[in-house]
Amino acid sequence: MARADPSAGTTTDTASREPDQWRLCYVVGDLEHYTEWTSEFPTIENYYDQYRRGDYAHDVVIERRAVVER
Repeated sequence: MARADPSAGTTTDTASREPDQWRLCYVVGDLEHYTEWTSEFPTIENYYDQYRRGDYAHDVVIERRAVVER
């Protein structure tokens, strides 16, 4: 019979050792665009401010990459 909880010898550390990562999502016309993931939040924040104030993009959102553990 299979067990639901893994034994102590088979567990692995799956938590990310990477710093938080961010990207910008924005829409131009009907197309959704994304920047690359980066750990440099000030860079993404700067892009967000520029795109939000510009006339060509809308629905500008900063996204954070999350680590999901099972």
